[in-house]
Amino acid sequence: MKAHIKLAALIVAILLALGFASRPMTAAAYRDGELMVDKAQILSEDTKEYIASRNRNLEINCHGAQIAVITLATIGSGAIEEYAQMRFKKLDIGRDEDNGVLLLVAVEDKDYYIVTGNDLSSVFTTDTLSSIVRNHLEPAFGEGDYERAVKNTFAKLNETVCRYYDADPDAADFAYDSFACNSCSCSRFSCGSCAGLMLFSCAAGL
Repeated sequence: MKAHIKLAALIVAILLALGFASRPMTAAAYRDGELMVDKAQILSEDTKEYIASRNRNLEINCHGAQIAVITLATIGSGAIEEYAQMRFKKLDIGRDEDNGVLLLVAVEDKDYYIVTGNDLSSVFTTDTLSSIVRNHLEPAFGEGDYERAVKNTFAKLNETVCRYYDADPDAADFAYDSFACNSCSCSRFSCGSCAGLMLFSCAAGL
């Protein structure tokens, strides 16, 4: 019995090493990090959680797509287009797939800009982006409700990316920080966060 448990533990260690080394970032990792910078301090905790959760869903179900949000008081001198492009490239949004989006808002400048990766160029055409800005960003932005402008725009960007990848824009993201997953069993390892733990339980007879 002890040998059986030791073998199971070894299998678990290998699986966990492989799985956790390559797993996506947790939702918490998207908060107040490179993909969410709220220097203008206009986003509530609920909005930050929403953006983080949707980015987790994008990474899991949409080929690692990312939608970064940066809010600033001002970009200083220079054109916002150039600044946004520079931040997009520096942060490597969308990484190797080049399927990222950056929503940049400069509150005191009363300006904004959206950058998209090459892989999403067929999705975010000039007409599509103009429609998103006109219908989802400008109404609230013009009223000075910058948080609503950001959240509404992000929601539409997220929906557009998800539809492109045939994914649900409102799907629940997995809680990779815990093993509280009810979908796993000895015969079904559909959840990457607890497959190794379930294998250990099954192999060890626990």
